[in-house]
Amino acid sequence: MASMPENIQRLPPPCPAWVFSNNSDSHVAKDRCWFGKDYIPFRSYVTDMTGGSVEVIGMGTVNLATMRSPTQTDSDSPGSLQLKNVLHTPAMLCNIIGSPLTDDYIVTWGDPPSSGKSGEIMSKSGRTVAYFKPMDQGPSLYQVQLSEPPFGHQFGISPLLRGGLYMIHAFWPQCERQRFAILKASGLIRASGIEPLTQSERQWFKRRHMSENAILVEYGLEENRKEHQEEGRAIMRILKSHV
Repeated sequence: MASMPENIQRLPPPCPAWVFSNNSDSHVAKDRCWFGKDYIPFRSYVTDMTGGSVEVIGMGTVNLATMRSPTQTDSDSPGSLQLKNVLHTPAMLCNIIGSPLTDDYIVTWGDPPSSGKSGEIMSKSGRTVAYFKPMDQGPSLYQVQLSEPPFGHQFGISPLLRGGLYMIHAFWPQCERQRFAILKASGLIRASGIEPLTQSERQWFKRRHMSENAILVEYGLEENRKEHQEEGRAIMRILKSHV
């Protein structure tokens, strides 16, 4: 008799909404799968214009596969938009591209929203790398038109409703930037997760109500994948070194 299929817990699909917010001083991303190999676990926070705050749990580089034409309908020959020092903020409404974008790219604004033409992003040499979605396809926000999700994933449903009114902002306090710079200079941003946690490590984390499974969930890692288990243990050791 055939055995029952194993119940494998799947992570929620990544948020597809990347909104350019010129008033924001930082980039933020909701999902761990957007980040590359330079990801650094780091506890911090960002604020919005009302003074509310959202937890940051890491930072790294994000490379977005983008549409290179406003009329492109498939993912062949995608463009690439690289975002540096992106803050990992799982509780944020959507992904945000802040003003640091203009350090590496040129942003051109489109015609009024009623025209449906929303502008584009170009390299410093003038080559188009991304377009914003037409405003008539959603709320009046500058959303980058993506060509494909991160490898091995499918896009989730956008949290941004057509006709909705949103205030999309993210500000990273200067004191937190300085704290991260000091931490990075100290070298306490890498650790090995190959070896299982020692008994003393387990006791240390238990006193702080932290577990391997909880870290995997928080950082968007899958408990049934060996490489994710190792990354989870590395994250725990890095966080321990920050205390």
